[in-house]
Amino acid sequence: MTSEIESRSEERVAIVGAGAMGSALGRALVAAGISVTAVASRTQAHAERLAAVLPGARPVAVPEAAGAVSIVLLTVSDSAIEEASERLEAPDGVLVAHASGSRDVTALEAARARGADVGGFHPLAAVARGGVVLPPERSPFVGGVFAVEGDDRVARRLSDLATGLGGYPFRIAAADKPRYHTGASMLAAFAAGLAQISWEQILRASGSRETASRGVAHLLATVADNIGRAEEPAAVQTGPVARGDPAGVTRQAAAAKALSDEAHELYRAHALHSIALARGAGAISADVAERLLAALREDETT
Repeated sequence: MTSEIESRSEERVAIVGAGAMGSALGRALVAAGISVTAVASRTQAHAERLAAVLPGARPVAVPEAAGAVSIVLLTVSDSAIEEASERLEAPDGVLVAHASGSRDVTALEAARARGADVGGFHPLAAVARGGVVLPPERSPFVGGVFAVEGDDRVARRLSDLATGLGGYPFRIAAADKPRYHTGASMLAAFAAGLAQISWEQILRASGSRETASRGVAHLLATVADNIGRAEEPAAVQTGPVARGDPAGVTRQAAAAKALSDEAHELYRAHALHSIALARGAGAISADVAERLLAALREDETT
């Protein structure tokens, strides 16, 4: 039986799922001095590839991943959690946790039935696919929050793991996970899509892909820095809505329309949302909000 209280150095972790999240977590754990001893994946070649860059790790089949470890992290897709849990031969007392932000621990019922402790361990970080690998000193988890789910003992161990990765854990209830994850996914997924629009226009103006990428990345970093220092994101909105400038909204809506129908639709949706946020935060008056809305109505008819 695994001890209730273990130091991070005593934890031995297995990663099941060698995709983007599994690779990022594996690298971050090793960089933080937490032992990763086994890697499993549906595809043996993927397990071998990840194990090769994690000192001390060896590729294994999924059923064997829980052998000689204290924690198994399932970083498979949400729809594959039950299958992985069923295949895993987890000894009594091993902690099996999935990294899904939307699924709860009932997805791990097969592992629980065999005596494993079960939990949820979701890092609130954007982990890119397509081979984007950050150096160890740029772990995407340092400074981020982790949603942990499980009983008190499980939550303590997973919180320790999150702290060891440089993160800030919080306890989440199963009922809150779908909305929590949807909110997080909207920011992470849609921010990249909006960034693409900005990137294309900077590229057109500068003629340099490097300048476009640097410009977009720095702009987003300054937005993130502002949010991190504010009481809430709505307090640090920028642009013509935050300034209460109907003429600016009209000009931007026309420019977005010239880009594409999709860009115009996105602009209008975000402008409407921003007006509501700015009004709710007290940044603009009811009269100013109405003038901004009138500018959008006029844009719709032109």
